[in-house]
Amino acid sequence: MQVIFTSLLAALIIISIIPASFSQYALLQDESLQIQTENCTDGWYVTGYFLPLESDYSSNVAPVNIDGEWYGFSIDFLNEVKIQGWGKTSFGDFLGWDEQKYYLNSVPLDANDNELIIGTIAVDPKIIKMNSKITIPNSPPPWNEIIFSSNDVGPAIIGKHIDVYTGVGLDARKEAFRITSNDYSICIIDETLYLRQKNILKDSNFNMTKNQEWIQNIFLWYEQNRISEIEALNALKFLIEQQILKVK
Repeated sequence: MQVIFTSLLAALIIISIIPASFSQYALLQDESLQIQTENCTDGWYVTGYFLPLESDYSSNVAPVNIDGEWYGFSIDFLNEVKIQGWGKTSFGDFLGWDEQKYYLNSVPLDANDNELIIGTIAVDPKIIKMNSKITIPNSPPPWNEIIFSSNDVGPAIIGKHIDVYTGVGLDARKEAFRITSNDYSICIIDETLYLRQKNILKDSNFNMTKNQEWIQNIFLWYEQNRISEIEALNALKFLIEQQILKVK
């Protein structure tokens, strides 16, 4: 009888009850999607940029002086670094190109001097302000599901043109070509709402963990005969009445 009751009660919780905090997050998520739609514009040109790997290039080596020291790099690799802005050397450091000179760093950097990561886009700051949160809903997967940050710039990024950072190496190069197209839509996310969503998501994860702990304890105590069936049901009723759990 106990096993049957516990199984039925567990099914009831899984199917019929959801954490109130999760429901609140889902609602705000829907609101944010509506706001994003209101801030979407069409006619954008989207390209991709990547970091070349020196090991992928086998052309002749050219000498490069960096801070008084001489290095040798593949000529084709150097040319690609001039286009992309950064490249990963065969010894693990990153070679950058800016203000008509090469320099080395342990990580590639965006225009804010933060590490260049997937989710970074280069924009024209006259059109999109720096550090904006942006989606490109009609871009190919998985890029259509990413919230981008406009943390980078480039001399060729002018007007309604966005450049998406796609990663390192030949696969990233393929992605850069795959994402390149005209007539994309871009949506600018309200920053205040975005931060609220992040905070609520953190809170909902915490509350869901606590809810699971409470429910697990109720079942455990019932299985151990520490509480009766009536007490178990009353405990769940209390969680619902306190809106810790919400019935669909």
